[in-house]
Amino acid sequence: MKYVALILALLLAAPSVAAAQGIAPARLVVQQNGQALVTESRVLTLPKGIGVVLLPDLPATIEAQTLQVRSKTSPKDLDVLDLTLDEDQLTPSALLRRNVGQKVRLILPDGTTRDGRVQKEAVVLSTEEAPLFLVDGQIYSGPVEAIIYPELPAGMASRPRLSLNLDNGGPARQTLELSYIAREISWRMDYVLTLNQAGDSGLLSGWVTLTNKSGKGFDLASIELLAGEPKTVRPMPMRAFMSDSLGSAKSIENFTTESSELFEYHLYSLKRPVPLANQQSRQVPLFKSATIPVTRSLVGRAGAMPTGHETEPTRQNLVAVLSFRNTQALGLGLPLPKGILRAFQEQNGVRRQLGESQVERAAVGATVEARLGQSFDVSVERTPTQYEKIGKNSYRVAWELRIRNGKNKVQRIELQEQIPGKWKIESASHKGNKAAAGVLAFEVDVPPTGDGAPLLLKYSYTTDL
Repeated sequence: MKYVALILALLLAAPSVAAAQGIAPARLVVQQNGQALVTESRVLTLPKGIGVVLLPDLPATIEAQTLQVRSKTSPKDLDVLDLTLDEDQLTPSALLRRNVGQKVRLILPDGTTRDGRVQKEAVVLSTEEAPLFLVDGQIYSGPVEAIIYPELPAGMASRPRLSLNLDNGGPARQTLELSYIAREISWRMDYVLTLNQAGDSGLLSGWVTLTNKSGKGFDLASIELLAGEPKTVRPMPMRAFMSDSLGSAKSIENFTTESSELFEYHLYSLKRPVPLANQQSRQVPLFKSATIPVTRSLVGRAGAMPTGHETEPTRQNLVAVLSFRNTQALGLGLPLPKGILRAFQEQNGVRRQLGESQVERAAVGATVEARLGQSFDVSVERTPTQYEKIGKNSYRVAWELRIRNGKNKVQRIELQEQIPGKWKIESASHKGNKAAAGVLAFEVDVPPTGDGAPLLLKYSYTTDL
């Protein structure tokens, strides 16, 4: 059933509990997995002795079991006895369920004219599957334009409501510090790398996008970004990058953030408070732009164990990879969180996009690799020339790789042959090295081939699976 409008007549009584008198700026520790630790201070007027305090204006996504409260004014004189969470949130379906057996008014099509409407008194019978109503002594299940409710059921609110049952032996006016986890507050990392015309250096900038969909806005928040993979256990129930010219080289000397270690993670503290309204995304720079040396390579990865059913050569595409070292000497030196890198290149004053890649987090001293796209002019044609079983679980395999280079200059490529089992190279036309336990790597300089003969690379190996 489709609701065109939902009209609520709200009969609200004034609450008898203490209400907030003021809210101070909050401190947020935001994770990339969509949750944040929020710490805020509120000035409240508390009852003397045992009483109840309502905590309004909390996120709709609060994890109530994580809430901690302490008095900053008189911590020894305030005891929190218990916490009450009213989770019956105000939604059309929840409101309809709460009115089963109750009278409402329905706005219905009158059936006599095309656009006519009629208002009927009805009793809500059921909300399972399609809702059922008792109208004029008959059971009605059909289109409803709107439902008019006489009042808001007790305990329903637009977001979870928390109240504290406390024993206050201190002053009435106190500052309370609230700490809790809220979901749907997150951040992501975006990098922009603009190469110079030669393609051997580029200007790198890093931007953080903060997103708040928690149901609560923060007028001014002190924000820390947590980078890493903290484990969480939960019960079941704009992109506007600043452009920089590729002029003089810069190094990241004045970060717009400060980095520190926390356990096995990294914290980035934004130097300025950030306003973050509900249902808003905001971009802030993680670091200032830096010109860094960049290495470009063409990489091919392929499984080197044939199936035995190959009848024709297979084409292998090579991926263009940009890489750079994360070191202070080269202009960086800040632990880089994982994110998306978008690469551009300037040619004759025109900026063009080269591709984008997910990059993993990189500690200081590590190499960052961005796999941008497939090479248009350089390719490999693979043909198994031998596939022989020489033992119970032993095989001899030989490959012939025909490499074509349609460019007008030499191209260096890296071929990473993935070999299973315990393997040994028997012969190879080019020098290879064991890059990893299951990877044989060839670095080959391929001259321009045009429409002539391709460069031929041959190798064979034996393996025990």
